[in-house]
Amino acid sequence: MEARKLRLALLIDDNDIDLFVQKRFIEINRFADQVITFRSPLEALEYLNGGHELPEIIFLDLNMPVMDGFEFLERYVKLPENLTQTSKVVVLTSSSSAADRERATGFHHVIDFASKPLGAQSLARISGHFQNHTESPTVKVHK
Repeated sequence: MEARKLRLALLIDDNDIDLFVQKRFIEINRFADQVITFRSPLEALEYLNGGHELPEIIFLDLNMPVMDGFEFLERYVKLPENLTQTSKVVVLTSSSSAADRERATGFHHVIDFASKPLGAQSLARISGHFQNHTESPTVKVHK
């Protein structure tokens, strides 16, 4: 069974090259109709609170200046329930720290922890979370 194509994905990363590469990979693989990028988690939170179309998935880097991915997640869980039920989070990071993995997957909105760069296997695994969107996604941790 082929996973359905998502409407909207957000990609949050402070590195322009990573943003470009990850966005292009998502587009080429037809994972989402639209990908919106943010260099700052604060800008992403403003977008999410701004009454815009809600993404089905948020790809989040952990290591960023000013506000890191963990602070984003701490603020994200305080957002209205209609948003957090709609949008699931995939941590997409260069971190290989077991402590980072454990901490990130402790947030119940995080459905996957994947290493950069995003690859075909990771994207296929993440797509599996959306095959039956009525099920509650389970967290997968991958190096």
